[in-house]
This record gives sequence, C-alpha cells and structure tokens, in this order.
Amino acid sequence: MLGSMAARRARRSPEEARALILAAAQRLFAERGPDAVGLKDVAAAAGVSHALVTHYFGTYEALVEAALEARANASRALLLRRIAEAPEDLHAWIDALFEGFADPVYGRLAAWAMLSGRAASAEFFPRRDRGMKQVGDVLFARFGGRVPRARLEHAMVLVFTAAIGYSLGEDVLAASLGKRATAARAAEFRTYLFELLSRELPLARR
Repeated sequence: MLGSMAARRARRSPEEARALILAAAQRLFAERGPDAVGLKDVAAAAGVSHALVTHYFGTYEALVEAALEARANASRALLLRRIAEAPEDLHAWIDALFEGFADPVYGRLAAWAMLSGRAASAEFFPRRDRGMKQVGDVLFARFGGRVPRARLEHAMVLVFTAAIGYSLGEDVLAASLGKRATAARAAEFRTYLFELLSRELPLARR
C-alpha cells in the first residue's frame, strides 16, 4: 500500500502538487483564518509532507500570499468576464467586484496582509502583477474616447476600495449604524455606488 501511495505521488506533476497544497491551504484559511493555520496543518490537509510544502512555498507568509494572489486573480478574472459579457453595464461590473471580494478566504487573507504589514512590502504581488492596470487597460481601450484615463482610474480606485472595505467591515459598519448586515442592504449599497459613478462616467445606465 505504501508503494502504491508513493507511486501516485511520483506521478503528480509539480504544478499539480502546488495546486493541491494551495487548495488545502485556502480551505483551512477559510475555516480558521490564516493566523490559526500552520504549514504542518496544510501538509496534513493536502496529504503531503511538510518538506514538500516548504519546497514549493518556502515560508508560511509566502503560502498565505500565494493563496491571496490566487483569490485576487480569480476576482479579476470574474470582473473581466463580466466586462466582456456586459460591455457597458457598470452595475454588473460592480456586482462582480463585490462578489469577488466577499469571498471569505479573500477577506481573511486581505486583512492579514494589511495588519501584518505584508501589503506595504515592495514584493507584495499587486505591485508586481499590476492587476488594476490590467483592468484599466481593458476599460480604457473600450471607453478611452469618452472617459479620460485619470477619471477612469479614480473611479476604479473608488470601487475597489469600497468593495474591499465593505467585504472586511460589513457587519461592524452596519452595527455602528444601529442596523443589521443583510443581502438586501449590500445590494442597496452597490446600487448607490453605481448611481454615484454613473453621474461621472458616460457609460450605459440600468
């Protein structure tokens, strides 16, 4: 039996092994939060050795950042897909961005990155991959004749900031207003943000 397990592991490609570890880490981060998870926990959940986890990710911080980067890439892909499907539906784009940031793994890991100081590092992945610039390039290529690049970027920063802040603080923000966080209230907020931006950006309105 041990021989068959070793054979299965030997047939796993480096990409498959890395993806397996990353998926296990994201499950644990969603359940417990990154501060309550160690590399040995991830190794056990993935069914691999602790040495293999450190081989692919090096440190705990690098593993957490890799998980956050994977979630950020998925959120950006969702946003770009919505833009392609609904080229001038600003509300659909806002919904996609809020959906991506509402992911519990993303929220927990983004909070970790900010509170741990990792987000301030010159090596933090958003500085490297420039994901917002990628989205801005797509939007400017489509609407550059109607929307100045600077105004488009300000609008993007506003929506990204609102989506991140809302995902991290929805419950406490609602409570501080003497209200409850609900799906209906979140939808109202997104509609308000859409109405605010639609006054500034000459795109299609719902």
